[in-house]
Amino acid sequence: MNKPTANPWYREPWAWMVLAPLIAVVVVSTITVSIAVRFADDQVSDTYYKDSRMYHFSADQDIRAKELGLAARVQFQRPERRVTVELDGDLDYPKILLLTLSHPVEADLDQHIQLSQLAIGRYQGTLPSDVENRWYLRLMPELDPEMHQQAEWRLKGEVNFDLGDAVPLNAVSQ
Repeated sequence: MNKPTANPWYREPWAWMVLAPLIAVVVVSTITVSIAVRFADDQVSDTYYKDSRMYHFSADQDIRAKELGLAARVQFQRPERRVTVELDGDLDYPKILLLTLSHPVEADLDQHIQLSQLAIGRYQGTLPSDVENRWYLRLMPELDPEMHQQAEWRLKGEVNFDLGDAVPLNAVSQ
């Protein structure tokens, strides 16, 4: 009497009934982790700091801008990718300003523009890429964008390019 020969393990249906769910879990987990890493929430980029379980807002830069009577008008010439800023106030005008355009949703799209002084109170810079829709603006004396919390003053505003290419920046009232 001949014994039936055994099939290799991968030809047995019970092996695939055990392995299929495990393989599916590994594939779905890998996809989920890659999505979570790629589309992680962006960090808040303002002068907030964590104290225990409460968040506090630091308005020192805004108060200083108000004391100096600072106001600015930002004009975008989008086809040329040029930005012009007219700054008014009681201060020694710095040679360089930093204008940060923060995207409302994706921090990867944020742009930092170094503005050079053309004349007293008049600055100009170049946009690194095209802009459209809505952006948050922050103007401050030039420094490293990562060190924005150490700036002496700042002006904030918001621009919606669907409505126009010019926007005023004022000291935020507290």
